[in-house]
Amino acid sequence: MVTRCFWLEEPLLLGSRGKPQDGSILVIGSGVSGVSCAYWLIKNGLEGISLIDFEAEKAASFRNCGHILTGTVESMQALATIHGKDLAKELWRHSIQLCKELESTVQILSLDCEYEKNGYLCIAIDEVEDQEIKDSIKVLHNFGFNSQYYDPKKVASLGFKQVFGARFDPDCAKAHPVKFRNGLLKACLRQGATYYSHCEVYEVNENNDKIEVKTSRGDAAYDAVVIAGNAYSPLFSQFYKSKKIIEPFRGQIITSSPLKNDFPVKCSHSFDHGYEYALVTEDRRLMIGGWRNHIAGGERHSYDQTPNPVIEKGLKEFVKKHYKIDEYVKWDYSWTGIMASSQTGLPFIGPCDHPRVFTCAGFTGHGFSWAHGSAKLLADIMVGNSIPDVAKHFNPRITT
Repeated sequence: MVTRCFWLEEPLLLGSRGKPQDGSILVIGSGVSGVSCAYWLIKNGLEGISLIDFEAEKAASFRNCGHILTGTVESMQALATIHGKDLAKELWRHSIQLCKELESTVQILSLDCEYEKNGYLCIAIDEVEDQEIKDSIKVLHNFGFNSQYYDPKKVASLGFKQVFGARFDPDCAKAHPVKFRNGLLKACLRQGATYYSHCEVYEVNENNDKIEVKTSRGDAAYDAVVIAGNAYSPLFSQFYKSKKIIEPFRGQIITSSPLKNDFPVKCSHSFDHGYEYALVTEDRRLMIGGWRNHIAGGERHSYDQTPNPVIEKGLKEFVKKHYKIDEYVKWDYSWTGIMASSQTGLPFIGPCDHPRVFTCAGFTGHGFSWAHGSAKLLADIMVGNSIPDVAKHFNPRITT
């Protein structure tokens, strides 16, 4: 088994190794969030957009499970308990729109990214989770959202064992994250965006009329800067360093060799309140990640991308326990990604302390759809378009 990300078998499109030049707007980060920011700013008619990254292959965008999901990392029942029913409803409705935005972008640009809207199964592995799923479905139905309960017998018929019921959401999808990002980036470059790779950002100086950005290849100045480094943002942003509103955590994934036989469920699915998450790739590989809730500290506060053998073993045992696969499963890939957990449980979208330094980061799970759609919201904020009322809950200046 190699310690390499399966998605990165698709070559990552990289940029120039030259010195960054002064410009209009700099987006720091070239994952889905950063490239989407550039895309939406260009769509709004802005010019002089530059992107910059350091080690793009380490971005969480390319190290997830390809899920495009409604809601947040919390179940609707938990979301309503944490934020109240009104805000929970507002957030869920907003998340559905985010998924639609991503689907629309795939269609408009004809992106060849293995996009498939085939739903999502949230599977219970004990009676407590099963009841929470039932309660969540009841709340979702009361709010007018589409969600269906699968009883344990039906879930078992789909290729699982030692599980209870499940919630099926038909509005969810999956895609190849590298292919999506590459296609979106190509669209930006065709529209005149500039892209610098392998260039480390040391500091964003927010004290002057021009925003000065210090990098490993020299300094440059911009009219505005967008911080889209997700978990890596505190490494170069004084705003995130001082506020301490984002912390890194490691998510780990293993991926099998192609299975000889088709697995009944091709859609994205998860177990154990989302702590284990999986899908079957186009070439019939089982990809499964998570299990960090069984590790002391939950794999938090680390930028180390070395796979944890204990988690690796736990994921393999989880597959044996909960999947009906009548063949030997050989595992080809094991990797980690550094994700970002936000203090509020919601992303930060909008201006930082300086009125021309913005951010789009801190997705805390469900980052594929949230990153692309949140970038659109940020672009709307930056150019003065109308924005939904829910945007106030993503204000990075409000940290509690």
